[in-house]
Amino acid sequence: MKIKFFETENGLDIRATEGGVYQVELVKDNIRICLYIGESVWIASRCGTHLYSFINDPGYFGLKQEDINNDELTLEFSVIDKIESKKSVLGRSSYKEAELQAIKNNEPLTQLKTSDRQIRNVDEKIKKVQDKMKEMGLKNNTVNPDLSHKHFA
Repeated sequence: MKIKFFETENGLDIRATEGGVYQVELVKDNIRICLYIGESVWIASRCGTHLYSFINDPGYFGLKQEDINNDELTLEFSVIDKIESKKSVLGRSSYKEAELQAIKNNEPLTQLKTSDRQIRNVDEKIKKVQDKMKEMGLKNNTVNPDLSHKHFA
């Protein structure tokens, strides 16, 4: 798997060093699957934490070790909206409103539809993402049952 961390044709998307709303997508060719949407006052730092969690457990974004081993897939981090205002202490600010609108518009697979919370049950999250990958042609519909539970280094 390749990782695109706020890359543009001119290098790093400078908006990632500021505050706003971001998304994490699984990409292959022209197919994109939205996995997660979040907001932060410092996007790149927050997404570094997400990336660390994902590397330690691919189920964090509903993926499996075999997906990490697939060089045709890209995990892409990108900025949706830059937000200039300060973040509210109560969580009801332009950040939260923009994040919830982006969740509604993009329907990230690892999150609840009406909240910024991820699905807590990792197996449910993995099933949802894996089924969508099969539906979109990013994954074969058949898995060797003898190998499906094994992790390869």
